[in-house]
Amino acid sequence: MTDPLDQLLTEIRADPAVAALTSRVRGGEPAPGDAAVPFERFVVLVRLGTQRDKRAPVQVVRLGLRCYGATFVDAAALYGTVSDAIHNVGPRIGATGVLIYRSFDDIGNGATKDPDTGQPVESGVISLFAATQVVAA
Repeated sequence: MTDPLDQLLTEIRADPAVAALTSRVRGGEPAPGDAAVPFERFVVLVRLGTQRDKRAPVQVVRLGLRCYGATFVDAAALYGTVSDAIHNVGPRIGATGVLIYRSFDDIGNGATKDPDTGQPVESGVISLFAATQVVAA
């Protein structure tokens, strides 16, 4: 089964509006120094779950999106920019042959503080529909 997370991270990093706000777009967890004081912007995507279609080589992948900022307004602005970069986009094939049919900002979970650092964070869920097999570009 293909893993579309790396392709989505690459697409978010390459989006000019996101790149204007931060170069820190991570998969799984923040990198060392991301959550340092003073707080800076960064994005983390984590896999929440995958569901395969029973009749076709298609999967629905749900990813948790967390956008950290210096303030709650800053975190919300970063979230909106990432949402604009991925919402209702597709189809597209990445350099490794991963086909994403469509991606959506499925639901926003609102603003909170990170329980460990106290940094403002805006979170939500991305849903994407992707092929389970690599395809030729």
